[in-house]
Amino acid sequence: MRRFILPLLVLTFGVTSLAFSQPIKATPKPAGLGLQDGDRVIFIGDSITHQCLYTQYVEDFFYTRYPKLRIHFRNAGVSGDRAADALNRFDDDIASFKPTVATILLGMNDGAYQDFLPEIFKAYERDMTALLDRLDALKVSVFLMSPTMFDHQAFEQMVAKDPARGKNKNPANYNAVLAYFGKWGQEVARKRGYGFIDMYGPLNKLTTEGRAKDPSFTLIADAIHPGGDGQFVMAYSMIDAFGEPGGAWNLMATTDGGTWKVTTSAGSKTTVTGGEAGKSLTLTLQPKCLPWAVLDEAKIGATLTAAGHRKSGEVLTINGLLPGRYDVLEDSQIVGTWDHITLGKKIELQADPESVTLHQAQQVIALNKKRNDEAIRPLRDLYGKRKGMLRGDKAAFETWWNGEGKTKEVQLLKKAEAMEDEIYKINQPAEVKLEVRPSSAPGPVKAKTAAKRKAA
Repeated sequence: MRRFILPLLVLTFGVTSLAFSQPIKATPKPAGLGLQDGDRVIFIGDSITHQCLYTQYVEDFFYTRYPKLRIHFRNAGVSGDRAADALNRFDDDIASFKPTVATILLGMNDGAYQDFLPEIFKAYERDMTALLDRLDALKVSVFLMSPTMFDHQAFEQMVAKDPARGKNKNPANYNAVLAYFGKWGQEVARKRGYGFIDMYGPLNKLTTEGRAKDPSFTLIADAIHPGGDGQFVMAYSMIDAFGEPGGAWNLMATTDGGTWKVTTSAGSKTTVTGGEAGKSLTLTLQPKCLPWAVLDEAKIGATLTAAGHRKSGEVLTINGLLPGRYDVLEDSQIVGTWDHITLGKKIELQADPESVTLHQAQQVIALNKKRNDEAIRPLRDLYGKRKGMLRGDKAAFETWWNGEGKTKEVQLLKKAEAMEDEIYKINQPAEVKLEVRPSSAPGPVKAKTAAKRKAA
């Protein structure tokens, strides 16, 4: 069973002093999750997972970062779920997927939206432990996630406008209750050798910082369900906790004896095709991957986390240019104008509106959004209906689930699979022609270029 824990160094003592003189070489830990072709990642959760947002953004990262790997994803979130509900659908919804990696985001509903009560927590502890035991039996790598925050200020404002929204909820100290649940999960993760992802801390921190500038700022307008920006913060927290390396590609060109010497990061390839040392450069770049593109609904979240800079940088450095201003082009399209000093330090192109790699990545995430909107979320709605029918007449449930329900599930899974096939066709990075040439445009660096550098 794979476990995401710090490696332990074990020293074996020999019978001669020679044993002590031998260098001990640590086995390098694979970067990130170390996913392999065919791995299957499942997201287990409640309505926050059912929203198909943070899960979608994580999928977007892996679709663009690892185009040569065929990785499969399943959203297994159901609105209103507690740990006991995940157990009730375990065989049909979780085990049947045969996951190799599982993330678990539960607890928001388990605390019952009231002050801490030992008996409520004991039920959560019992059911979560049973769920984890069943995952262990599948030999799956597990990441426990702390519950997200409960935004008390947003709740108070919402109820002031519509008192009915606060019905059956008295969450005077609920954010503290969720903190307790999360720290319990962190300790369980340590003991079991799981990974742990803090969802509570980043959302609270960014909300506090946001309110220092705008008292009405929130990432969770209804107090419970993060919007697109909050969900992107969650996705970034996951990618960061997985240890996924930053950067899509890093290319450096330097003048060397009257010629250009070009190097690029591992996995990408480049060939110089023209130019004059110190004055201009033309080359082809075959990037290993695409940048992590972001939907409009999540752009604030991407800015708050600096996700593009930290996890998706497309970095270009040109040393040795003569003093002046230079246009940088991708496939004959100007993406920006910089002076020789800035180009000698570095520029980042991952968020440039004219970037051809960004355009390709945007096609990938647009198709994945369609996949989630038209297949994945309806599938989660189906499982929501399944949960409701399980609470009623058992015979009626069996008839529906083994007939109409199962037929619908198969149809949605096939639709999602077909869209996944298309994603793995359009996510293959195309070769890019890069050109650096003296700029003929008068005046300072283009305002849009300066703004983009500031936002990176």
